[in-house]
This record gives sequence, structure tokens and C-alpha cells, in this order.
Amino acid sequence: MLDRDRRSSLVRKNIAGSILIKGWGCIVQLLLVPATLKSLNQYEYGVWLTISSILLWVDQFDIGLGNGLRNKLAEAVAKNDFMLARRLVSTAFVMLTVIIVPIVLVLLFLVCYTDVSSFLSIDDPSVQDGIIKVLIVSILLVGATFIFKLVGNVYLGLQLPAVNNLLVVLGQTLALVVIFVLSCSRDLSLIEVACICTASPLIVYLLAYPITFRIYGFLRPSFCLFDKCALKDLFSLGVKFFIVQVAGLIIFATSNILISKILSPSEVTPYQISYKYFSFTIMLFTLISAPVWSATTDAYSKDDWSWINRTMHKMDKVMFVFVSLLLFMLLLSEPVYDIWVGDEIKIDFMLSVFMSLYMAVLIFSTCYSNVLFGIGKIRVIAIATMTEAVVYIPLAVALGHRFGLYGIVGALLIVNLLCAVCNKIQFNKLASGTATGIWNK
Repeated sequence: MLDRDRRSSLVRKNIAGSILIKGWGCIVQLLLVPATLKSLNQYEYGVWLTISSILLWVDQFDIGLGNGLRNKLAEAVAKNDFMLARRLVSTAFVMLTVIIVPIVLVLLFLVCYTDVSSFLSIDDPSVQDGIIKVLIVSILLVGATFIFKLVGNVYLGLQLPAVNNLLVVLGQTLALVVIFVLSCSRDLSLIEVACICTASPLIVYLLAYPITFRIYGFLRPSFCLFDKCALKDLFSLGVKFFIVQVAGLIIFATSNILISKILSPSEVTPYQISYKYFSFTIMLFTLISAPVWSATTDAYSKDDWSWINRTMHKMDKVMFVFVSLLLFMLLLSEPVYDIWVGDEIKIDFMLSVFMSLYMAVLIFSTCYSNVLFGIGKIRVIAIATMTEAVVYIPLAVALGHRFGLYGIVGALLIVNLLCAVCNKIQFNKLASGTATGIWNK
């Protein structure tokens, strides 16, 4: 009973803290759009958003080590095995370094020796001239961030997602402040915006690194503590997470590229503005549901299904609230866009309809996936997301050519339904004790 009370209390505290932090983060994200548009025109901003989506591939290419560490560290701490916990952190840190160096070198080679402008459909000479420098600087800074964001995964494993959220929001806030201050005196170039947006998170993680491992000295990484057995544990679960991450990236990160190539870089801007507006709901929902992930790992390691089931009944009610919020935001979307970005960028109401439906599906899917991630039963999710990734690009191309932005968002909506349905079915089977075969892996 004490474990349940402690676990529930920690979840409530993290939800409260995360809501405050992410509320601040949402405001920062909203302000960052007009602040950036003040210096960049719609075309340049669309190019930067497309580049940002490519950089997501670098940021997420950890072969699932981050999420693997999150689960395995939570298990080790739950069992008070602090030596194993430190070996896990040390092994993850070493492997992240080993992974990112060749990735960065390959990307730099491709940037320098391929026609980047043609790939991104950039036909504005003023943007073409500096695009290689923008990509080189961005890749180097994101590569460094890739290693040090391990600090955030440590806090996730310690069931402190609010602290991880704080680090993310501090990076965004630093970028906003710098862009706002500099743009008050002059227009910023694309490379300056890229430097500010990619360097800010790195600075925050570099400052947090010594502070974190001074507080949690028993987790301080050391190259001497690299452990092949710990690596096997991280990879056994991490590879499954990696499959899910890659599939998710194919679906999410390629959307900007597809819009840029099928339509125009300028069309990325209304798509991203509508996405950022409605994604407020999925961000807020993730804040509420994220603490359930590590808490579920703790509960499952102690076979406490009654706590998991009670928690999910509460989450079902929360989902209903968020669907209602999406409807309310849809009704207010047009005046909100006018206030937020002005009347120069037009966003059709039907685009908002499709985007709100897409977010509703993501919320439903996330509600159950976080619990399945915590339990570690993610083979069905991996298969479903890979299927979605294979189907998405040809479907988005076909619908995009026929219906424009509506078609691409419609493709996102259609493919994500598969994982949402599978997550619900698998959780019900696990909760009722009837999961067999692939449903129990």
C-alpha cells in the first residue's frame, strides 16, 4: 500500500509540475513563431521548418537507448540496485557517443557533396547561397545535444519527467529570448536563427550535466563502467523502441519534406502553424500521461495490476476532456490565427478540421502506448508503426497531389488509426490476463 501511495503521489506531483512547465513551454512556442517570422519571411521560415524536421532524425537516432535506459533505470532503482543503475547510465552515455560521431560525419559528407537545394526544392537564390552553412552548423550542434540530452533520460528513469520537461522548455525559452532581443534591432538571417535554435538546448544540457550528477552522484557516468551485459539489456528493449521511433519519424518528420516537394516550401508554414496550434492538446496530454510510463514500470515490476487499471480508468476520463478541448479550439481557430500570426498567412478551416481529428487519434493512441511502453510489451506497437511508415509516404504522395495539404494531413490521420486501435486491444488483453502470443510480447 505504501508503494502504491508513493507511486501515485509522485505521479500527481510530476503531472502538476509538468503542466506548469509545459504551460510555460506552450507560451514560448506560440511566441517563437511570430518572433521568428519577424526576421524570416514565409518562404525562409518554411525552409527552416523543413530543416528542423530533418534534424529530428539526428536527434532521435539513438537506437532506442534513451527509452531503454528510462525503463531499465526505473527497474534498477525500484530494486535499489544502484550499482546496476550507474552501469546502465555509463553504458548508455558511451554508446550515444559511439553512435552519433559516424552519423554526423556521414551527414556532413552528404551536405557538402549533394545538391541539397534540389532535394529540399529550394529555388530562391538568396536561400540557396547559405543553405549548406545552415545545415553544417545545425548538424554539429544537434549532434552534441544528442549526447548530453542523456541527462533528460536519467530524470525520466527516476520518475521525474517534470525535470526533463523543464530542461526542454529552458532551451526553448533561451532561443526565444535571444531571437526576440536580436530581432528588435535588426532582421536575423536564416543561419543566425538556425544557430540560436540548435545551440540553446545544448547550452541548457551542458549546464544541467554537472548539476545532475552532483545531486545523483550514484549515477555519474564513467567510461570505466561500460558494461556489455548492461548494453545487452538496454538494446534488447531499446531496439524495439528504436523501431517505433524510426517509424514515427518517417510519418512525422517527412511531412514537411513531402509538402515542400509536392506543393512548395511556403505551404509548410500554414501546415506547421495549424499543427502547432492543435498540438497544444497532445503536448498537454503527454504531460499528464508521461509520468504514468515510469510509474507503470514500477507497478508492473511488482505485479500491481490493480493500480495500473485504476490509473487507466482515470486516463479515459481525461481523454474525453481533451477531445472536448479540441472541439473548442477548432471553433476558435480562425480568430486565434488572426491574432497569433496576422492575416498575411491564410489557414483554411478544413485544414484545421483535419488537424484536430489527427490530434484526437494521437491522444487516444498515446493514452495506451505510454502504459505499454512502461510494461515493455511493445512488439505489436513496433509492427503497427512500421506498417504505418510503409503505407504513409505513398498514401501521402497520392492524396497530396490530389487534395493538397488536406490530403497529406488526411494520410496522417488514416495511418495513425492502426496503432491507436492496436494499442487499445493489446492493453485490454493484458489487463484481463488473456494476452497470448504476440499480444504478450
